[in-house]
Amino acid sequence: MEVNNLDELYLITKDRLEEQHGTITINFANKTHVYSGNDVIGNCLQEWLPDWFQHLGIDIRPGDNTQAFPDFVAVFDDVNYDVEVKAWNYSNSPAFDLANFSSFLATTYESPGKLDAHYFILGYQPMDDGFSQGFIVKKVYLKYIWEITAPSRKYPIGLQVKRGQPYAMRPFNFSRNEDGSFENKNDFILAVKEAFELFPNTALPFSADEWIERVLSY
Repeated sequence: MEVNNLDELYLITKDRLEEQHGTITINFANKTHVYSGNDVIGNCLQEWLPDWFQHLGIDIRPGDNTQAFPDFVAVFDDVNYDVEVKAWNYSNSPAFDLANFSSFLATTYESPGKLDAHYFILGYQPMDDGFSQGFIVKKVYLKYIWEITAPSRKYPIGLQVKRGQPYAMRPFNFSRNEDGSFENKNDFILAVKEAFELFPNTALPFSADEWIERVLSY
């Protein structure tokens, strides 16, 4: 099967994975155990999904810096597409990190095109009802970052703040209210600038005004 772009990859993934049941097992000392806890399912799915893409024949590889946004680069017709992979318990509001805030600012200042990174997201539900264990993938999403973010009660964007400093950007509950996101990319960019101004970062060699001028001129 030839997959020509990310939209086709999304449709195939959505068709083949939604409502599929899976298990996570540990094999140790010749004893196999089916893991039923929720805390590692998301991490395992995030590691599994790029392998699934490769299984479909997609050229996908880790980004230049595995600690920085975005995680992966997919290649179609010699063109690179930035990809982030996320998973969360679909019964709850999404609470995964979209990107470290400072890293996001630095990366998009250096390479404004990375603002167009695609987020592949799996919403799963754990299962342990006495008859079956594991999880079910309920939803597959392909989104831009401005389609899964919105202003929070305290800040212009969803932010996890630790000790008075922004740590990570967080999504809003897009699975329950897809129309509640920023209307477009520019609205998201303006909100990021406002958040930057609330938390000036002296470690970054540019200001909020310089950042937004750079990304809007791309």
